[in-house]
Amino acid sequence: MTELFVDALRYPVRDRTRLDGTAICLVAVLLAGALLRVAGALWPDWAFAAPALLAVVPVLAFLGLVGGVLAGEGFPELLSPATATVAGRLLGVAVVYLVPPALAVAAVGYVAATGAIPAVISGVTTATLATVALLVVVVCSYLLPAAAVAAVREGLRAGLRREALAGTASGAYFLAWVGAAVLVVISWSLVATTASRSAAALVALCVFAYAHVAAAALVAEGVDRANYWSS
Repeated sequence: MTELFVDALRYPVRDRTRLDGTAICLVAVLLAGALLRVAGALWPDWAFAAPALLAVVPVLAFLGLVGGVLAGEGFPELLSPATATVAGRLLGVAVVYLVPPALAVAAVGYVAATGAIPAVISGVTTATLATVALLVVVVCSYLLPAAAVAAVREGLRAGLRREALAGTASGAYFLAWVGAAVLVVISWSLVATTASRSAAALVALCVFAYAHVAAAALVAEGVDRANYWSS
């Protein structure tokens, strides 16, 4: 696992091609962050919609580039139909797997805020509902990377089939998922805690881009190893 994790950390800067791809990812993240900050400053004026919509372009570019790493093919060309296709597949499978945990968390938040528990589940405590929501979040977040790899490689439908999750019971996938989860959680936490500080936010966005490229490489390798042993 240590070797796998170290290799993933080196992936973004291992050679000139990957370094250039990582740099483009960073530019996309910085551009998206700048546009979203402008949108936040304009809120609640309707003018916020312009920079918010423009931010979609670098976000999709970032997803397409990271999706190429997930596919095991390296960074694709930025302005190409293939990059747009991969970005769409990655976004689609992410929405499918993130909607259930989002709804579960929202439902628990509503119950906790209002104290109203539906009659069909009367007698169930808020703590129990919170535990169920946490399990939904963990399960969906665990399965999402494997589904994302299948989607970017074979199409969105492939990512939503049960066969895409075949390797998730292996130790190789579990260890890769743990390492990738650590990288992603740390990077998101840094972005959230530094959002109001310009210089620190810039550093956090750099870490964000680097961590997601490394996490994508780690997951791709973990899925490949899991498929090798399960075949």
